[in-house]
Order: sequence, then structure tokens, then C-alpha cells
Amino acid sequence: MNDPLSELFAVIVDRRENPQETSYTCKLFAGGDNRILKKIGEESAEVVMACKDDDPDAIASEVADLFYHTLVAIAHHHVDLQLVYDKLAQRR
Repeated sequence: MNDPLSELFAVIVDRRENPQETSYTCKLFAGGDNRILKKIGEESAEVVMACKDDDPDAIASEVADLFYHTLVAIAHHHVDLQLVYDKLAQRR
């Protein structure tokens, strides 16, 4: 796969397998589900607020943050991104 989500997911998985002390992603993994899921909740609320404000740039930015934290969650649980893509394809 050669798309931004796949590329980002590969970096996230690499951080899981090769922790770096200064990496934000590694700090999320170290915090486990509680830290990761808290961030997903926060980012979800920020998407809602950006949508309520009808601010396209803020919406895109907050959705990107939500995607990132969701990718961290699925990497934390060893879910392959292709499985998510397959589930999306089934919804066509």
C-alpha cells in the first residue's frame, strides 16, 4: 500500500517495535489503552466542535489527529490496517 494512512501506520508500527525515548507515539504505547483511548475521545470531541464551527481547515486537522490516534490504537492491538481497508471495502 502506498497511501498516507498506510505510510503513517508503518511508522507507528515501527515505533511500537523499536521504541524511541523521545517519540510521542512511544509515549502513547507506554500509556497503554487508557492513554490511547483517552486521546481518541478527546480528538473525537474536537472533530465534533470543528464541525459545529463549520471550519474546513480545523475539521481536516482534527480528523487527521483522530485518524493518527486511531491508527495507534489498532497498532497497539496488533490489528493490520489492511483488515480495516477490507472492512471499508465491504461497505461500498
